[in-house]
Amino acid sequence: MVNRVIGKIKSVYTTYRSEFAKIVWPGRPELIRKTVTVAVISGLFGAYIAGLDLVFGQIFSSLVGLIPM
Repeated sequence: MVNRVIGKIKSVYTTYRSEFAKIVWPGRPELIRKTVTVAVISGLFGAYIAGLDLVFGQIFSSLVGLIPM
């Protein structure tokens, strides 16, 4: 039974090792370009969300101000 478990572990390790060998890692220029792209898109999306929050916050504040106390 122990030999079967060890054999299974070796099989999984061999499979993972062969799959990792197939990975094509990006070069430095491509990595920098993709990192900058992700940062810019994240910044734009964050600004969009912040703008929506500001607009809806103002609308909500205006509506709450209309409620008599």
